[in-house]
Amino acid sequence: MEFKNIREENAVSTLIDMLKQGKYKKASVKLGELRGKPEEFTKLYNYLTEESRLKDVKLKIKGIKAKVKCMSCDWKGDPHIKPNHVQCPRCFSDVHILKGNEFQVHL
Repeated sequence: MEFKNIREENAVSTLIDMLKQGKYKKASVKLGELRGKPEEFTKLYNYLTEESRLKDVKLKIKGIKAKVKCMSCDWKGDPHIKPNHVQCPRCFSDVHILKGNEFQVHL
């Protein structure tokens, strides 16, 4: 199986490493938009755990929309997201990320 977007790979690997350390039956994940898409995260998790005891862990994934503040024009809102780069949609300057870079796991 090929995954075109690898943003999720580090987050899924981290979750799997955490789950391997115990006998967890469920996990709740908050996943920021800049870390990945919940659908891709779930597909990759299912693929990597299909032959292991972790396949039975119930995942609840909440996606968190990205919000930014422009460092040039002070605009706040949804960013312009390009591969490996986030910009202000008004002036295309660099931004300060307010939300959307989260990766939180509750076991």
